[in-house]
Amino acid sequence: MTGIHGMGDQPLLRLGAQMAEVEALYACVLNASDQHTEQHALRELAGAGARLADLAHAAAGPPDGGLAATGAVAARGPKRQVRVRITCSAPAPPRRSKLERRISGARRTVDWIVSRTGG
Repeated sequence: MTGIHGMGDQPLLRLGAQMAEVEALYACVLNASDQHTEQHALRELAGAGARLADLAHAAAGPPDGGLAATGAVAARGPKRQVRVRITCSAPAPPRRSKLERRISGARRTVDWIVSRTGG
């Protein structure tokens, strides 16, 4: 076992942190006060889910069993990456709910974990 700072643990820690973000955003969707807020939260959830899928694919390694490293598959060309990042230009609500404050705290914790593990 290599410990928390081992190279093998970093992708899994990032994956766990991204899962925490997805769960927090799902909670925001469930507690949305109106349709506009729910739609915004769903868009944010979709982006976080896409990032989670990207991290899971990266943690799994190449699907060809490592042939890409030898150049056997590299002749097909670069893999197309689709990343959608949606940002909201709407102003923040005047007072954040307890759930929003907890989500913000969870995000800070996730950022701290990722930064401490070399992410």
